[in-house]
Amino acid sequence: MPTRTIVQEYCDVCFAEQNEKEVPATDKIRFAWQGRDLLLLVCEKHAEPIRNELQRLSELASPEVGGRRVTQMARQQRTAASSGAVSKTLFSQLGDDEKLRFRQWADMPNARRIGDARVKEWIDAGKP
Repeated sequence: MPTRTIVQEYCDVCFAEQNEKEVPATDKIRFAWQGRDLLLLVCEKHAEPIRNELQRLSELASPEVGGRRVTQMARQQRTAASSGAVSKTLFSQLGDDEKLRFRQWADMPNARRIGDARVKEWIDAGKP
């Protein structure tokens, strides 16, 4: 027989500060602190003041340099920057028939990555 579970979320602030008073949460505030991702359930009364305080503190803070945490914006900027000026390998500049001849010469029929040094050897050998 199917069952239905109803989950009621309560304001973490009211519960902690008002003797475990169960006030329904209307909002979720996600943030990170000391390397931990956290979620705070809040009611209407607490949502705005907490958001304002987090905003104020975030404006005072400076971004962490050299840490492991990468924001989505930073990831997008890095991807956009790297996709602009990609240098081509020597192998990628060869024609289709040259690629086949190189693979036969180098005995690399299924290699996924072919270094420029190996292609240069083939070119120096006269592209046999």
